[in-house]
Amino acid sequence: MFPFRRNVLAFAALLALSSPVLAGKLAIVIDDFGYRPHNENQVLAMPSAISVAVLPDSPHAREMATKAHNSGHEVLIHLPMAPLSKQPLEKNTLRPEMSSDEIERIIRSAVNNVPYAVG
Repeated sequence: MFPFRRNVLAFAALLALSSPVLAGKLAIVIDDFGYRPHNENQVLAMPSAISVAVLPDSPHAREMATKAHNSGHEVLIHLPMAPLSKQPLEKNTLRPEMSSDEIERIIRSAVNNVPYAVG
């Protein structure tokens, strides 16, 4: 079991029991989907209120986005952005010096690689 799965389920149970008048809105998004299908399939067994963010250039992006959608989870595109610190960058990381055309190309590619994405 994912180490955080028990905590996420407990938190979701607390949300369900909270008063609607006092409750705020909260989104739970598990990101970096597309690299580890075995682990990600465990997330997809969790309640469908949990959304997933798929890295569009990951090896299993299309497969995991489709599985997430078919499991009732909301699918988001995780577009990596350049960090302030020196770190290895994902393919097609958005960077401040990119042209509008280059950014548009990356976004179009991401939308094509992550089916069922709503955002």
